[in-house]
Amino acid sequence: MIEWILVSFGITFAITHGKIFKTFREKAADLHPLLGDLVCCPLCLGFWTGSLLSLTWKSITGNFLLDGFLSLSSCWLLYAISWALALHDERV
Repeated sequence: MIEWILVSFGITFAITHGKIFKTFREKAADLHPLLGDLVCCPLCLGFWTGSLLSLTWKSITGNFLLDGFLSLSSCWLLYAISWALALHDERV
């Protein structure tokens, strides 16, 4: 389970904040504002990452929607922790 959560977080974090995906995020925002929001939001993308992992790799809960919500909450928690520890941001 921890492996699945870390894979989900890694994919989500790389897409939402990685330099390599910056052009992708900008093009997505140009296509449609909601698509731009999706690829910049760890909560939003975390849900879809978990749902797709459930369908393509393995399911943790046996339900792709529940896997999506598991990924969403895990990604947000890990994102908040990493933001607070690495960036020392008081907003988190």
